[in-house]
Amino acid sequence: MLTFSKLVPIGWIAHLGTCFYLVRPLRSLSYRALLTIVPCAVLLYAGSQNLPYFHISSVMTVSLYWMISIRLVDLIVFSPEKPLSLLSYIGKFLWFLFPIVKCNYNYPIIFDVISAGIKLLLAHWVYRWFLICEPSDSYAQMGMFYLFICTGTYVTDLQIALVRLITRDKYTILSFNDFPFKSRSIREFWGRRYNQLVSSLLKESVFEPTRRLFSFSSAVAALTSFAVSGLLHAHVAVACFGASSPLPAFTFFLLQGAACCAESFFSIKLPKPIGIVVTHMFLLVTAPLYVGLFTRAGSTYFPLNPPPLLNAKWLPQLPISSFSPK
Repeated sequence: MLTFSKLVPIGWIAHLGTCFYLVRPLRSLSYRALLTIVPCAVLLYAGSQNLPYFHISSVMTVSLYWMISIRLVDLIVFSPEKPLSLLSYIGKFLWFLFPIVKCNYNYPIIFDVISAGIKLLLAHWVYRWFLICEPSDSYAQMGMFYLFICTGTYVTDLQIALVRLITRDKYTILSFNDFPFKSRSIREFWGRRYNQLVSSLLKESVFEPTRRLFSFSSAVAALTSFAVSGLLHAHVAVACFGASSPLPAFTFFLLQGAACCAESFFSIKLPKPIGIVVTHMFLLVTAPLYVGLFTRAGSTYFPLNPPPLLNAKWLPQLPISSFSPK
C-alpha cells in the first residue's frame, strides 16, 4: 500500500486528463458522475493511507485531494456546457496552490510585511503556551487555538507582499483570512472572512451548481456546502488524527450550516458588538467537536509542527503565562 500511495499523485494527473478529454464530452450525467466520482473516491482512499498522524502535512494532503475532487465534480459532472480550454482547466487546479487574484488593496505593501512579523511572534507565543499545556478541549485552549490559526497566516502575508511587489499591485494572493474576529454573524465568518480558499471553492463548485441544477434554495445549497465541508473534515479527523468516529467533525460543520440558515431565515442582524460576541460564543461552544482534535493531541501535535524560526536567536520572544488550563 505504501508503494501504491506514492503513485497517487500520478493517478490524480491521469484522472484529470481522462476527465477532460474523455469524460467531459459524454452527454449522460450518470456516466459522467460515475466515471468522475468513483476514481476520485479510490484516489482519496489510497492517498490517505499511511499518512503520519498529527502532521499538518497530512491534513494538507487530504484537504488538497478533497478540493481537487470537489472542483472536478463541478467541472466534469455539473458544468460540462461551460467553455473551458485545457489551460483554463489546469489553472482551476493550480489555483489551489497559487490562488492569485486581482489586487484591490489600498494599503501599502509594507503593511503585509509588518503583519507577517507580528503574526509570527504571536504564533511563536501561542505555540510555546500550548507546549506547557496538558492536552484538553477546554474553552481556553479553543480560544488560543483560534488565535493560533489567525496568526498562522504569516507566510500568506509574505506571499501577498511579494506578488504585489512583483506585479506592481495588479495582483495578489488570496488571503487565507480576512480579519475573522470582526465577524458579526456565522454567515459572515464562514462566507467572507475565514479560510477564503475553501470558502470560494465551496461557493463556486457546490453552492452555485446545486442552486442552478437542482433549483435548491439558498438555505439547502448552503447546507449542502457545509455537508461537503463536513465530509472533508471528517476524513481529516479519521485519516490524520486516528479519530474513532468521523461524526463529531461532521456534526460541527452541520451545526455551522444550520446556524447560517437560521440567521438567514429569521433575518437575524444584531448590533455589531453584540453580533461579534454571539458569533464567537457559538464558535467557541461548538469548537471542541472539531478543533478539539488538535488541542486534545497537543502533546503530540504541537512538537511535530513547530512554526518556522522558532529558535531564531534574533527574534524577540514574548513572555509566556504560567497559566495552563486543564
